[in-house]
Amino acid sequence: MAGLTKTNSDLLLRSDGSADTFYTTANLGCYEINPASALTADTGGDGSAIVEGTIRKVARAINSLIFEVKSDGDVMIAICDNSQQDAASIKSKVDDALGVSNTTVTKLTTLLGLA
Repeated sequence: MAGLTKTNSDLLLRSDGSADTFYTTANLGCYEINPASALTADTGGDGSAIVEGTIRKVARAINSLIFEVKSDGDVMIAICDNSQQDAASIKSKVDDALGVSNTTVTKLTTLLGLA
């Protein structure tokens, strides 16, 4: 694991999900994004032009490294560069992309609840 040394480092512990034990070897953050309305998938393809859904608009706006959207579109989990943004700036970018003002964004401290 790049960036983790055995000297002057955090202890790597097992987690039961009750403590903040999310580790990162880079300046990355994991965020849960709850848009005001369900995110929509792209349509088209198979030789025709792709009509962008709101998933693509949000992913582009927040410049996530990795993201996944729940099947009903009401939750996006995104890994983002913490040196460029935080939960408040992600909320602002998502709201701007969707033309709303009531998106909620939470920085996650554990991934176990997602399993």
